[in-house]
Amino acid sequence: MVKIIEVHVPEYNVKKKPDYLKIGKKVDKIIERTFTDGKYVVRAIGLDDHPGLSLDKLAEIIIKTGTDKYNPKRKGVAHKEFCEYNYDIQAGTFKTKNSKMLPNKQDRYPSVFGDIIYNFYENTPHDRGYPVRIDLLIIYNRKKLVNPRKFNPSIKRNRKRWNIHLYRFKNRKNKKDALLGIVKILRK
Repeated sequence: MVKIIEVHVPEYNVKKKPDYLKIGKKVDKIIERTFTDGKYVVRAIGLDDHPGLSLDKLAEIIIKTGTDKYNPKRKGVAHKEFCEYNYDIQAGTFKTKNSKMLPNKQDRYPSVFGDIIYNFYENTPHDRGYPVRIDLLIIYNRKKLVNPRKFNPSIKRNRKRWNIHLYRFKNRKNKKDALLGIVKILRK
């Protein structure tokens, strides 16, 4: 059963620099209460990247298919950098232990969601030209995804470790089998 979580975060917007830690810990607490100790893959989505879809409609698509990849013709961000990999999604990871989310070693903030919103505020202007507000988190079972391989391993164009944020579903015919939850980051 997919868990649907709603978190009201009206103070979070990208018109000004968000308080990464304060907002991050607010969302982290809700996730910690919902997901047991384990390893997870988390995909962050901004509605601005999905024009014409409401948050509820996008969540409905994800529940039905297991992913937000509803348009096979649409190229993902950084497609040119990653096109030599056989991946399905770009995402990050987190662990929970003793009902606490543990940030990754490379994270700047001691909050998983805080680090996500930092990256989407500070880094997306480089590839999109504007910061992105995260409206939805998709949480997957880490055991049901694998890191992809290059189509041609002899190509050395990509820098090392770029593929750590790329994942492929083990069961590509049933992607929703890997889906554990959706966290809606509500604007009101």
